[in-house]
Amino acid sequence: MFGYQIPRDYEEAMELDRKNGNTKWKEAIDLELKQIDDYQTFKDLGKAEINTKGKVINAPEGYKKIRVHMVFAVKHDGRHKARLVADGHLTRNTTAGAYSGVVSLRSLRIVMFLSELNAFKLWGADIGNAYLEAFTEEKIFIVAGPEFGDRKGHILIISKALYGLRTSGARWHDRLFDVMRDMGFSPSKNDPDIWMRPSKDGEVYEYIAVYVDD
Repeated sequence: MFGYQIPRDYEEAMELDRKNGNTKWKEAIDLELKQIDDYQTFKDLGKAEINTKGKVINAPEGYKKIRVHMVFAVKHDGRHKARLVADGHLTRNTTAGAYSGVVSLRSLRIVMFLSELNAFKLWGADIGNAYLEAFTEEKIFIVAGPEFGDRKGHILIISKALYGLRTSGARWHDRLFDVMRDMGFSPSKNDPDIWMRPSKDGEVYEYIAVYVDD
């Protein structure tokens, strides 16, 4: 956002707070990590033991070490935002599904047309921290950095579909599929990201169009 200096990493964020005489970036980081913890994203295995070559000698067997970093932004209303993102490029390419579909523009127009034609109510909603609703199948861990406070230097296994992982989009889509089925919705045969179910009185259908932004 114009007029704000955006930090590139945690250290620069702390330096900007000191220069600006406030704690806006620190508060944004703390809020993000609180939300991360609320979703039980990590499993803490305790302090990492690292040898002179930088290798974690007590790493969990079968797990690969990757990194995470904070991405910073300032919203249109001046709110400072921090997002913890995994360095998913450090993981192996997977033959399992990594694709997460979104509703097509054509399908969205049809849903809006049906709403107008039948005088339906049209609602928009956002699922906050959507990916963290799903579990990851990737066996990966990090060694926590200074942004994690008392957990700095700890081995943290990533349990949830953290933003940045190769398969997080697909895992969230799978989770959404299960929830929608449980709620009585069925995907459209023409567009699987249009979900439908009969209303309680059976006279009309309810529709949900699913879109994932960047």
